[in-house]
Amino acid sequence: MKGNNLIVEKKQAALLGINHITTSYNNPKGNADTERFMRTFKEEIIYPNEFDSLEEAKKAVEDFITFYNQDYPHSALGYLSPIDFEKQLTYKNVV
Repeated sequence: MKGNNLIVEKKQAALLGINHITTSYNNPKGNADTERFMRTFKEEIIYPNEFDSLEEAKKAVEDFITFYNQDYPHSALGYLSPIDFEKQLTYKNVV
């Protein structure tokens, strides 16, 4: 049954223009980064909100992705936002 579910998921993803890729079984990190993002996304956007419309949900998702990619402090970046981390790198390269 699991194989059939994967086929259905890949077809649904393809309809949305998403290239569904699975990680290899012998990769210890696997998709940990993706799993962490999804957990954060659910905790920040999905669980605390009850959207009245699809448009409202889409706007919240778009706003969160922009926030996450620009201003959200990431542990992998020393708890700096991506913009602050990039500024720090740029400053170090100039000096």
